[in-house]
Amino acid sequence: MTAEQQAVAETNEAFYDALTRRDLSTMERLWFPAEWVECIHPGMAAIRGWDAVRESWAMLFGAAGSLLVAATDVHVRLIGDVAWVSCAERIATRSDGRMASSLAHATNVFVRHDGAWRLAVHHASAVPFIAPPEADGATTVN
Repeated sequence: MTAEQQAVAETNEAFYDALTRRDLSTMERLWFPAEWVECIHPGMAAIRGWDAVRESWAMLFGAAGSLLVAATDVHVRLIGDVAWVSCAERIATRSDGRMASSLAHATNVFVRHDGAWRLAVHHASAVPFIAPPEADGATTVN
């Protein structure tokens, strides 16, 4: 991985850290504050423009319960001042004493601005759970 790809990977990791810590001020520093930025949370419609994206994070961070999101299978690509990361999001939530986990796939697009990588697009889509096949090759549906 090149030094520039490493810098993008570190910014991507900071994004997931801010998400888990519900740290809106860090999230604000990580995003590029423009009207053309876009965010798609799993199962939701596209949110466009920094003000609307910021509000979506504020609402998510204000929700009850805890959230842990870890990026795995991280792949960084870079061309000039644009980079993108594709990764799996392993998501664990706790609300009302109940734990739940899910998996999403995300693509995060970054732009280099004033020497720093800033998030411009976050698109996460839920990955449906598919039961592993039974020993004889058939799957059981409950």
